[in-house]
Amino acid sequence: MSLRRMSLWRQLSYGLRSLFSKADRDREVADEVEQYFEEATAAWMARGRTLGEARRAARLEAGSMTAARAQARSYGWENGVSSLMSDLRFAARQLRKHPGFTATATLTLALGIGANTAIFTVIESVLLAPLPYKDAGRIAVLNTHWTDSGHTSTRVTGGDAVAVRDQAKGLAAVSLFAGGNEGVQLRDHATYTEVTWVDENFARVFSLQPVAGRLFTDEESHRAALVSEMFARDNFGGAQAAVGQVLHVETEAIEIVGVLRGGFDFPEKTQVWEAMSQRPESMSHSAFNYRAVALLSPGTSLTTAQAELDGLSRRLETAFPADNRNKQMKVLPLAESLTGNVWPTLLLLWATAGLILLIACVNVTHLQLVRSMERQREIAIRKALGSSRMQVMQPVILEGLLLALPGGTAGVVLAFPTVRVLVAMAPTELPRASEIHLNGWVLAFTFGLAVMTAVAGSVLPALRAAKVEPAEALKRDTSRGVSRHGAAKLRDGLVIAEVTATFVLAVGAGLLLHTMTNLMARTMGYETSQMLVVDADGPAHSLQDALRVGRQFDELFVKLKGIPGVERVAGIMGLPTGAYGSNGYYQTKGGLPMDPAQAPSANFSVASPGYFQAMGIPMKRGREFSGQDAYESPFVAVISESLARRSFGGDDPVGKQIQCGLDSDKWMTVVGVVGDVRQGSPAEAPGPTLYMPLAQHPFYSNQIHIVVRTAVEPLSVMSQVQQAILRVNPLMALRFTTMDAMVNNSVASERFRAVLISCFAGMGLLLAMLGVYGTMAYSVAQRRFEIGLRMAFGAERRTILGTVLAHAARLACFGIAAGLVLSVALGRLVTSMLVGVGPLDPISLVAAALLLFLTALGAAFIPARVATLVNPVTALRAE
Repeated sequence: MSLRRMSLWRQLSYGLRSLFSKADRDREVADEVEQYFEEATAAWMARGRTLGEARRAARLEAGSMTAARAQARSYGWENGVSSLMSDLRFAARQLRKHPGFTATATLTLALGIGANTAIFTVIESVLLAPLPYKDAGRIAVLNTHWTDSGHTSTRVTGGDAVAVRDQAKGLAAVSLFAGGNEGVQLRDHATYTEVTWVDENFARVFSLQPVAGRLFTDEESHRAALVSEMFARDNFGGAQAAVGQVLHVETEAIEIVGVLRGGFDFPEKTQVWEAMSQRPESMSHSAFNYRAVALLSPGTSLTTAQAELDGLSRRLETAFPADNRNKQMKVLPLAESLTGNVWPTLLLLWATAGLILLIACVNVTHLQLVRSMERQREIAIRKALGSSRMQVMQPVILEGLLLALPGGTAGVVLAFPTVRVLVAMAPTELPRASEIHLNGWVLAFTFGLAVMTAVAGSVLPALRAAKVEPAEALKRDTSRGVSRHGAAKLRDGLVIAEVTATFVLAVGAGLLLHTMTNLMARTMGYETSQMLVVDADGPAHSLQDALRVGRQFDELFVKLKGIPGVERVAGIMGLPTGAYGSNGYYQTKGGLPMDPAQAPSANFSVASPGYFQAMGIPMKRGREFSGQDAYESPFVAVISESLARRSFGGDDPVGKQIQCGLDSDKWMTVVGVVGDVRQGSPAEAPGPTLYMPLAQHPFYSNQIHIVVRTAVEPLSVMSQVQQAILRVNPLMALRFTTMDAMVNNSVASERFRAVLISCFAGMGLLLAMLGVYGTMAYSVAQRRFEIGLRMAFGAERRTILGTVLAHAARLACFGIAAGLVLSVALGRLVTSMLVGVGPLDPISLVAAALLLFLTALGAAFIPARVATLVNPVTALRAE
């Protein structure tokens, strides 16, 4: 064993000395060869030969001394390294000698690698990176699933959650929480902030430790809060300064007892965590008022925990047959619950970026093939001098690897601004957007991608180079158009592959753009233009507080109508596409019979007098709300057309009675019917809505949207509106936007997909154009002698032009046909993302086909024009 190690060490040291001291190595080899020849000559002389005969015999046996030296130098691992370095230097010189090829290949790689790096950065940060919480793998969320309908809700009831917390042994801690965007009143101002009510177990689930202060206890329910470092810094100057400060939420005085580290903002960018009792206010098994997170016990798997919850769900169904029928508690990893909705969009974007990389790889392959065709004479000479198959392939592959370095670097440089653009364009529901950044994993991915792309683009040209026959290549005159037919077919095949991939991208972009066009053209059921929207939160905790805030809003509406340029003003809880709203079941008197087990549901909105006029929602029957519909007056309601049809059929619903579970069990008299609206976004169908007066539902009337219909640019009156509101109530939290902006934001996900895939399609179109242009230009150069010959025999220039364009048109048609088949096969994957258009939309297919066809002809026109300018005499003289 020691002898073997010594031998390996001697080989290594000898090889290193040979690499770094080449002159010494050559002298040693020369001495060894000379000694060998002397010994061989002496051996022949010992057999009776003369000196001259002995030397000739030694040379016949071992070759010339020069050949013997070359053979001696070929032994050892260092010879392979030396050969590799030599080929590497040669490849670098070739790239420097052909700057056009190098720049085109680098740009092509940069586009493909940059797009994939940017998308992978988003995917790695959002989907693959571990959550920034201690024991994140053990944190789960509780959902409610109905086995009969298959529907799953992210909310739980207080009664179900408490049963899980008390009985599930596989869960070390269960925490309930609820909340949203609330107005928070500070000492000298009010601000909108994400406020979440959490119980004491919340800190146990996430292993929270304050950077200042302490955690709250169960006894401090609605009296203590934790805030984020950012909130503390923005409002109090720092974490330590925030501890002990008092803020107000819904008029409740809350003391800040601790500050949580920066970066923790669960759930949904929360800045204030207000203490809530571990015993929820609602213990109902039918009111889904809460969400819940849980920490799995050490050693408990998700499967084990779910099995325990299945048994608990069966016991709850037995105990509460009416409320828990077919209801099952589900446990889901927190990471999956956060990212489940964005998986399809991000994977679609990565797939399209992959197509861009495929097109780029095909383009690089094509460029390398052209280079290998130009180098056939050089390759033939190498093979004629005895180079092996690998020695011929090695320079071509190394050339591709050298291209990977600038291509990958340029791709990373391109990815930085692309990632910033992606984050800026991303819809608000994209989770973990603040964590998106390039990191070591992304750079490693980029490096691997660059190498893989370079090798993939070089393998085919390298194999073609290895097949070159020296005698045939040295006799071939490519200038006379006699290059191998197989090479031209291969290049044409690569162009067809590019057109196919680009066609698929163009069809996808067309479908998503058509979807966006449909969405933005849809009638919402109300007028969106010339509408300023004010989020207003007036603090209220008791009934008297809420009634007082309601009266303040009535006063405000009158004052705002007096501002020049303002036409109508109203208030609403449940504004379409807005942040506030409610829905639930309802029942009627005097309506159509209903199945008690399947009560109908509707959106619930609480509106002020004049709301329907301000929004432009048509009144179909009856009347609007008025000042007479006060808290002490008989309760009334206005319903939408679809609710009237579903619950009252053809009968007039005015005067009939309806009841819902918003905040009161009082029966309401229907006083009017209005048109349907699209409540959530243009993608939703108009649905049933139940409207109630603000004054009669005060607990829902302190946090509303104020809609201001203007005759001027809406934002131009924002300052006057703000001043008027703060004069009435200086502690009212305000935010401003427009109705147009809200509708646009409601389709942000659809726009995000459409814009990005359209950009990728444009990038693919550019690369495909380069591919067609390169193929046609090279084809014209190869056929220069043939074209000159045809023109000498009388071929017209337009005939030559038509021949080249016809070639490009055939390639485009083959690619479009293949792309059509592929688009049909993949169409169902995007069906769920389409609105008002099918995956085989003829407009998108025809537009993509026409665009690709015209692009191919446009890319081929310049080479075709060059072909018509060939001088027959010059072409026929050329060698």
